[in-house]
Amino acid sequence: MKQIRHILTQAFLLNKRILKQPVFLILLGLIPLLMLGVNLVSRQTGSLVTAAVAPGSADDSSALALISALERSHSPAVRYISFKNAKAVKKAVESGEARLGIVFPKDLDELFAAYGAQETASLDAGALAMLSSLFGSGSNDMKEHRITCYTATNDIVAKLTREQLFGRMYRDMETAVVKVWLRSHPEIGSYTDTQRDEFAEQVRSEDAVDYSFFELQYLDGETITDEEAGRYIASPMRGLLAVLLTLTALAAVLYLCDDIRKGRFIWISPPKKPLFYLGCILLPIGDLGLAAYAALYLSGNFTSWRKELPAMLLFGLCAAGFANLLRVLLRRMNLIAACVPIILCACLFLTPVFVDLVILEPVQMLLPTYLYLKSIHSVQPLWMMAVYAAVTAALGLILGRGQSG
Repeated sequence: MKQIRHILTQAFLLNKRILKQPVFLILLGLIPLLMLGVNLVSRQTGSLVTAAVAPGSADDSSALALISALERSHSPAVRYISFKNAKAVKKAVESGEARLGIVFPKDLDELFAAYGAQETASLDAGALAMLSSLFGSGSNDMKEHRITCYTATNDIVAKLTREQLFGRMYRDMETAVVKVWLRSHPEIGSYTDTQRDEFAEQVRSEDAVDYSFFELQYLDGETITDEEAGRYIASPMRGLLAVLLTLTALAAVLYLCDDIRKGRFIWISPPKKPLFYLGCILLPIGDLGLAAYAALYLSGNFTSWRKELPAMLLFGLCAAGFANLLRVLLRRMNLIAACVPIILCACLFLTPVFVDLVILEPVQMLLPTYLYLKSIHSVQPLWMMAVYAAVTAALGLILGRGQSG
């Protein structure tokens, strides 16, 4: 009992000393600031992307009707704002008022007609092929009436916004295909071309549906609500907190290396030093882990304590084991410091913080954030985190016994 009390007293004093360090106070303060900032931005009445749209001709009724429908559509992903002409659209993109600028052809009906008149093979080539034809990569007739897009950077956001616009235009394109098909089959009834077009419009309006055909679920069966699916800015918060905890572990290692270099722990017996050093790394992770757990609970990304608590505890052990093993392998403080930005970039882009990419999966699994983010909705079982924590901690303790300091 006396030994346990002695260990707890040492842990308390070491933790008190750590919390006096500016770097850990900054990291601790970043968690509530991150939570408040993300929640405030994600709950604002706006959209992730703003797209400026304009007709190619001021008297094109089809383009004006489509633009009016785009403006009325409220989406957490893309918001459309109308402008008079292409010059105003380009100015909006240049000034940053809009993320993407879209200018329709002078006669939008001609574009739809050219689209409907494509060969069947082209129409069956898939959504991306049809999208390319609309924006000028198809037949010569399509290129004459192509939609022009202005963007400051040709990144994934611009490409996805074009896909979203394609979905908004799909009904009109579908109607154009029906009109062309009816005109090309005069044997079906004794109707004029105008009557056939009116029939296609009638069929389109009668069969139009506005409800979603999809229900989103995680692999563990939990349903993703519309509100959760629409909070694009808040969705990476869990991943950012995990990266912040990994940064805390690395900062604790650098702080520990400085203490070892200055001989502050010479009173610890050599056989106990590896375990003592691991405990020194765990202390600040525990402090920030509590803050991260509370932030998740208040952010709206919380699932249930039965999932969150074991996952957070195991992730703290994984981060500590990873950071300590890195210290043992690299040994030199300057090498560890040089690896910090590389590891943070790897955690941000090789683990599902913003997007879930399967790239070099064995390398991804070496990062502590990967298994944690994958475990919340049962993509990876919790026991894999336990194995990761045990292996990294054991290697750090075994290899650390052969080092002096």
